Amino acid sequence: MDNSTNKTNAVSELHVFSRKRATFTGVEKVIASCETSLNLITACGNLTVSGEKLKIIKFDSDSGMLEFEGNINSLKYSGARQPLIKRIFK
Repeated sequence: MDNSTNKTNAVSELHVFSRKRATFTGVEKVIASCETSLNLITACGNLTVSGEKLKIIKFDSDSGMLEFEGNINSLKYSGARQPLIKRIFK
């Protein structure tokens, strides 16, 4: 069985360039986006990006690639992602 398509082995990468531009992989969904924050669901959990003049340049939901620009002040993960069974049967 090929484990590369298994979500439990999913990888999320972050590249920040001079706190002005960033790219992410492993983004599953953009929950909310405004000039001061981005709320994302990633393969590694929920992520909140705080800053100023934040703007999504490109998001490809098929590949999980997100690119944005703005003044990045903080990146905060709000917890590890729960398995699907636990999310369904809360």
